[in-house]
Amino acid sequence: MAKTSARNRTPIPYAFAVIGVLFASICFGLVPYFSRSLTEQGVAPYAVAFYRYIVAALLLLPVLIVHRKEWREITWGLSAGAVMGLGWIGYVTALEKLPASTVGVLYMTYPVFTLVIAWAVFGDAPTRRAMLAAGLIVVAAVIAGSPASEAAEHLPALLLSLAALFGFGFGICVLVHRLSRIAPLARIA
Repeated sequence: MAKTSARNRTPIPYAFAVIGVLFASICFGLVPYFSRSLTEQGVAPYAVAFYRYIVAALLLLPVLIVHRKEWREITWGLSAGAVMGLGWIGYVTALEKLPASTVGVLYMTYPVFTLVIAWAVFGDAPTRRAMLAAGLIVVAAVIAGSPASEAAEHLPALLLSLAALFGFGFGICVLVHRLSRIAPLARIA
């Protein structure tokens, strides 16, 4: 049986890829507004986090069972999922008290957290460019959504939203450093 090479496949049209990235970016940017509207309707932050992840978890559970021999990687993935879920609760809780624009801008600093976690936990030293980019991200976040513009009583909610940044950064690091050894569908699971 002949194997098909990557050269024989029909490439995805460039415009289609650009539209896909734009659509995903728009959806990612709308997350704070949907989360806030759910909490305004009385849905608890932990319920928002639970329902965000439960459908995928249930659908992909059989994949984990099939790949149970890679239990170390699966344990890392489940740990990262738990940390991300707890971080999401902090994020949604912050959205109850703070403007979505402030929490959203702060959330977009997750690459800085990813860089620090990769360095501290996985020994992946950042390059000079990565550190410069992280500095630019922090400066942009301070300019766009300065924590000083929020009332002092909202500072705990702002700090609680940092749990999402830590969770997302940790999840990315685990995906790159621990889950790259297993099948793609098992990584998603």
